[in-house]
Amino acid sequence: MKTNKLIKIAGLFVAAAAGLTGCESAKVEPQPAPVQKTEEESSIDVIIDEEVIGSVSEDDEYTRSTSNVSVSKEVFTDDKKKILDIIADLDVIMKEMDYGAWVTYLDEESAAYWSRRANLQKAASRLPVKGLKLNSLQDYFKFVFVPSRAGHTVDEIRYETESLVKAVQVSDETDVVYYNFHKIDGKWKLSLPPIDN
Repeated sequence: MKTNKLIKIAGLFVAAAAGLTGCESAKVEPQPAPVQKTEEESSIDVIIDEEVIGSVSEDDEYTRSTSNVSVSKEVFTDDKKKILDIIADLDVIMKEMDYGAWVTYLDEESAAYWSRRANLQKAASRLPVKGLKLNSLQDYFKFVFVPSRAGHTVDEIRYETESLVKAVQVSDETDVVYYNFHKIDGKWKLSLPPIDN
């Protein structure tokens, strides 16, 4: 008997609750329990999402980087990896101030141009430190190359031609160029642009 009274009281509460919420029926449907994903399934979702996001950003970078040339994605990916590896080597070389190692990365045209005293004097006149003299390619390395690049990060590359690439840091939709590379006989060499007249 007590059980019947409890059921009737519970029914009144359900009816009252239905009336308060504006429901037309007092019938309460059981809700299915949320599906619990296994840890493996959850990690798969994360991996897929990261792949999609990574793919979109890589596509955007590929488009930005190859707007001047026709280069396949595979070539772009391979070139970027090689260039970033060289920049990582150059970073160590700059920290150690290893001029001998630096010269091995330089293309011949740049080495010849920046060994000329007239070009070194033009560069010295544009330095923020007045009175500093550049007498050799080694001085250029020590007083121009290293200070202007040390501590900067390269994010992307930009093709000028299939064999000329700029390595840039992207800042507020602007490309800041830190390195130029020239592909010679299938190898990327560091290229130092001449002074604008």
